[in-house]
Amino acid sequence: MKILFIIHGIHNQILEMARKKKQALSAKLGCTVDSCIYGEEKELEHLNLAVLGGKIYILPSDSSGTEVIARSLHELMKETKSTAAVVADGEQSGELAVGLARLLEVPCAVAVTKLWMDGESVFCQKMVYNNMVCADYRLPLNFVISERFAVGNLANKQPEPSKIIELEPCGPSDYFLNSITLGERKERKASPILIAAGMGIQTKEEIVKIREYAKCCGFSFGVSRPVAMRGWADISEIIGVSGEIYAPELTVAIGISGAAAFMAGIEQSRYILAVNSNPDAVIAELSDAMIVDEYQNVLPELFEYLKQWKR
Repeated sequence: MKILFIIHGIHNQILEMARKKKQALSAKLGCTVDSCIYGEEKELEHLNLAVLGGKIYILPSDSSGTEVIARSLHELMKETKSTAAVVADGEQSGELAVGLARLLEVPCAVAVTKLWMDGESVFCQKMVYNNMVCADYRLPLNFVISERFAVGNLANKQPEPSKIIELEPCGPSDYFLNSITLGERKERKASPILIAAGMGIQTKEEIVKIREYAKCCGFSFGVSRPVAMRGWADISEIIGVSGEIYAPELTVAIGISGAAAFMAGIEQSRYILAVNSNPDAVIAELSDAMIVDEYQNVLPELFEYLKQWKR
């Protein structure tokens, strides 16, 4: 089996996360994993491509239409004899995976949280029924998926030497008549500490207090998606696959269960400290340290201690 790992190259944080996921894929499936990075030329030229290691295909694309990108990837997979494709998590990942699978005429699964080999078979895991049930599926050796892997704290491995191959640009989509730039993407100012609040927080007022503390100290602040969906925080404050991706020195995760969609937003943290009353929460295995107690008993002293890093 030979896998093509497809990444939308926006910034170097995404590549660093992709590097860990690529290494995990190669280790779990025991196969060759090549990379293909697509995006606008002005975005691609600022990326540290060598961080991925191995064979890297560069696919410039001026189109936001996934059907054009899928056609180019289809040709690349035929040329390189890749048997499967994994589309890295992102805004277009599900749509691109479905379009590519249609061209290849192979099965497709989107929002996959785990992928592994068992004997000669490939299996994947994903949430179904409105994220209420975790289901396992058996895949053939030829497949396309979009991923939402939570890589946790994998040991950093030295990337193998890179071989970068530039491809012909995709060109515009057939049905785009005109393109207007409304604004340039702005870099978010980094903070050494991220305070993240989850559904374990019992009231909206406590969310407000935690946010105000973070703002006062110059720390980053964010919430899990369910907190925002409840109306307790702004949509722009969501952390994870449907929100912001962070890479601070320390993330303090308060009342966070550890869902894969959320962990994707903090897994590049140097250290993760969880505060949770449930010792069996998923985040226990994904954090560097965990305080098992009610957050009301922990936060006053913890927040006072963190003030020494106030900005």
